[in-house]
Amino acid sequence: MKNLKTVLYALKETSIYMMGIVIVTREDNVIVIDGGRREDMPSLKECINGRHISAWILTHPHEDHISGLVHELETNGAADFDIGTVYCHFPPYDEIIDNHNVPDYDYYKRDLDEMLPAWNKVFPKIKDRTHIVTQGESIIVDELKIDFIYTYHEGLNTNPVNDSSLVFKVTAPNKTVLFLGDLGAEGGDMLFRESRHLLKADIVQMAHHGHMNVGMEVYAEIMPEACIWCAPDWLYNEAEIPEYLSNTEKLKRMGRLRLYGSGLTRKWMDILGAKTHYVTGEGTQKIVL
Repeated sequence: MKNLKTVLYALKETSIYMMGIVIVTREDNVIVIDGGRREDMPSLKECINGRHISAWILTHPHEDHISGLVHELETNGAADFDIGTVYCHFPPYDEIIDNHNVPDYDYYKRDLDEMLPAWNKVFPKIKDRTHIVTQGESIIVDELKIDFIYTYHEGLNTNPVNDSSLVFKVTAPNKTVLFLGDLGAEGGDMLFRESRHLLKADIVQMAHHGHMNVGMEVYAEIMPEACIWCAPDWLYNEAEIPEYLSNTEKLKRMGRLRLYGSGLTRKWMDILGAKTHYVTGEGTQKIVL
């Protein structure tokens, strides 16, 4: 069965501030991006509706992004999904976990421990269908081109898992969509230095649910007309400096001074002229590409 249009669905979270994106091609195949937690799997399966998953892209190993797929692999090898290829590039856990030359080792270790050991345990079940992405690589899925612009960079240690997020652009027949995963300030700096000339897109998935994310200079290179916010209402309406980001001395010790709430990001997008905001807290968002 063929479709007349390419359609992106940004799924409403069942679990808190998860990220689950489904793109249905004109050939009725699917691209999944992350998927969310265990409790998000029923709505993901409903949206996919038995279609072939040509590409399942995992941006980075945090619970709200990949623990649902990990659970499915643990339970039955993800037999409920018809998966072609999984695309990812995660930090090499065994090589970096004992690196104490970081600003805040306790946070660094907790961050790496959140999902990487669980992923590494189930990885053999999906290894033969997994491709480790290299920066600059491109793939074609039906009418879509996917360009991987940024992958894991060794040495970004203040926010190691978020700053390992894949950044990639999906070029559809009528729109381009840039996905930033959960990229933070330091990862955003690296992205800007290396690839600012590649960032222009019609639609952007807001990094890290719209807060504690890349700087305005990154969004200024994207200059989107529309934004996808994988965020519940309280996060979308967050203050510029919420209470949990008000301890400047703590942020200095962690090396993470450039952290702000989504209120500031929304101000940036107003300045840059973004006209449309797709917010998953308001329900599943359907976007024709």
